[in-house]
Amino acid sequence: MTYYIWGGLAVVTIAALIWLVAYATRAGRNAQSVETSQTVATDSEIVAGVQANMAKAQAEGPQSKEQLLERLDAGTG
Repeated sequence: MTYYIWGGLAVVTIAALIWLVAYATRAGRNAQSVETSQTVATDSEIVAGVQANMAKAQAEGPQSKEQLLERLDAGTG
């Protein structure tokens, strides 16, 4: 009878350890997913800012040599 108790205790302990490993693995994957999402969001904001600045520079920039010289003479360049 004692062997059944020790055997049952061993099975329960092994099952608990397997569950803990599975739970920790899942938690680690979730944390990694969140971190990746935050990194992607930050990178997207940076790219959007650069593209906005490029569009602004292209829209407001001089279109010819004369316009460039006028802008430099005015001190806005």
